[in-house]
Amino acid sequence: MEYYKETGDFLQIFLADHAGFCFGVQRAIQLAQKASKQKENLSVFTYGPLIHNPQLIAKLEAEGIKAIEKSADADNGVLIIRSHGVGPKTFSELKTKFKIIDATCPFVSKAQKLVKSYHDKGYQIVILGNKDHPEVVGLNEWSGNKAFVVENERELMDVDLKSEIALISQTTQKRDLFNKVASLLQAKSKEVIICDTICPATDKRQNAALELAKNVDLMIVVGGRNSSNTKKLAEICRNSGTITYHIEEAEEIKPNWFNKVNKVGVTAGASTPDWIIEEVIQKMTELNEKVEQEKQENSAQVEPNTNEAELQMSSDAKDVHKGEIVEGKVVKIDENEVIIDFGGKSEGIIPLSELSVRNTTDPSEFINIGDSLKVVVIQEENNEGQPVFSKKRADRILAWDNLEDAMNSKKELKATVIEVVKGGVLVDVGIKGFVPASLLERGYVENLDEYLDKELRLRVIEIDKERQRVVLSQKVILDEEHEQREKELWETLQVGDIKTGIVKRITNFGAFVDIGGVEGLLHVSELAWGRVNHPSDVLKEDQEIEVKIIGLDKEKRKISLSLKELLPDPWHNLVAKYNLNDVVNGKVLRTVPFGAFVELEPGVEGLVHISQLANHHVAKTEDVVKSGDEVKVKIIKIDEEAKKISLSIKQAEDAVPETKNVPINNYQTSDSNLTLGDVFGDLFTKKEDE
Repeated sequence: MEYYKETGDFLQIFLADHAGFCFGVQRAIQLAQKASKQKENLSVFTYGPLIHNPQLIAKLEAEGIKAIEKSADADNGVLIIRSHGVGPKTFSELKTKFKIIDATCPFVSKAQKLVKSYHDKGYQIVILGNKDHPEVVGLNEWSGNKAFVVENERELMDVDLKSEIALISQTTQKRDLFNKVASLLQAKSKEVIICDTICPATDKRQNAALELAKNVDLMIVVGGRNSSNTKKLAEICRNSGTITYHIEEAEEIKPNWFNKVNKVGVTAGASTPDWIIEEVIQKMTELNEKVEQEKQENSAQVEPNTNEAELQMSSDAKDVHKGEIVEGKVVKIDENEVIIDFGGKSEGIIPLSELSVRNTTDPSEFINIGDSLKVVVIQEENNEGQPVFSKKRADRILAWDNLEDAMNSKKELKATVIEVVKGGVLVDVGIKGFVPASLLERGYVENLDEYLDKELRLRVIEIDKERQRVVLSQKVILDEEHEQREKELWETLQVGDIKTGIVKRITNFGAFVDIGGVEGLLHVSELAWGRVNHPSDVLKEDQEIEVKIIGLDKEKRKISLSLKELLPDPWHNLVAKYNLNDVVNGKVLRTVPFGAFVELEPGVEGLVHISQLANHHVAKTEDVVKSGDEVKVKIIKIDEEAKKISLSIKQAEDAVPETKNVPINNYQTSDSNLTLGDVFGDLFTKKEDE
């Protein structure tokens, strides 16, 4: 249990441990967002809502991630299996239509395997859970839909069970109910296998909520109304005897809930992002400040026995009034407060808790003696006659105007990351502003912790003053700069340009290369003069290479690149190496119905027509040669202009042994017993003749 904020005498707000996103939900969201960024013209869907939270679902839809209820709702694309998982039959059907990314929670996967294992062994499967919940529907399918699904111990009384039973629980089930059902089954049957499949995070979340509920006057449970685990949290809190409200978002909070309440506890279901929890706490803080202000205004009366001397002394000094913003200079920094001189009859204090939206234990981290600060008066006098100020509340008041102006003018702001939360980061813009992970960079962000204390360039994209919510984006600035660089680059690109680029992605058909802000396709056929089986044989990601632009379509924004055109063309000096009637070694690259293509060296290949394969009639090319064979061929025609060579295997077999071979630096053979005589035989023969 964490004391979340110091909010004065009216409310103390406590946030339960283990509140909010669980591992499985967080993982599913990250996988979906990553797929959305890498989709390459494929639509991204989720099989059912990815999370029981309408606000986050709306956000995902804005990012192009749409939920479908059945496969017929979409034609094709990438489909995310949510953390609830699905049954084997459903998975197989979906796989035939979509590219599947399985985000099933590991704890759900474990439960699925147990259901299948014990069903296959002949056990009667009993599932404790909501029969209509997607997780339970999927679990039942792993038993061939033959499991008994019960929601409580009473339903178990009417079930006729076998002697061998395996109990499986929905992962978000309450522990006490699971134990009751397990005990009842053990009393009814001879052999009962108890499979504890309740998620450990669920246990921790429920225990923490119960412990907090016992120690506060009011509980706020935050999460989707159709979220099973959130409804169970609310039920647990109510059963503790504490007044409990289940809400989805901050705007549902009513001020009258907090009448005669001093301590409020907050917890949240596994489908609730941190920014919604933050909004709820911020809303209660604002309500508290308003009530405090009204209370102090009602009591701010001059005592009847105040003498004239006291009134005169007060009028001589600079008066401050609650809610007024004043400016003062820092004169002292203590461990728990900052002292400022604002020109009044005494110096004022800023308590540590009222200094900043940042969580800090050391004011000197961002406040120095001599600094001028704008502060708001929250108490005209404390017990020692000093006014009490709040810098963070003044920052918040001043921030709204600045933020609204920045949003309307699209002004760039700079702000430091003060906290990493699930789904993004919080920045100090006078109030806590939220930057979703998807809006931090142009690409996918792997580790949010790297952004802590880092200054970001931001633009305000959403303000909801009533809900105390500000959403900012660094990505929108980076996108605009990228588009401008891309526009400028497209204006200068020309066919024939040679560019230095970085290999970004490798596919089966080639590689995409960034040539300074735009990407072009380097097709596998343009990697080398010779045959390349796969682009990864030649390139690797992030490799720097030089490429030549061989095609431009500025309207469709397509660029074709070549690597081989920057390499020597083996056809340029072909005549110097090969002559008509030369017998040379080659390698069969591929066979076709009309013959075989034989490589003489990388980038130089010729055709052996089927009629030139052998001295006898050949019905099928593969009857004589196959891909990969080393063969001797005779050059019977060279068309240098068309880059074509005609070859003959049968004429090579009839040729005189002394016929010319390829130059030694191009000689290739698979014979490991090659001798000098094989290469220089003509020279040795001439020497003997002389």
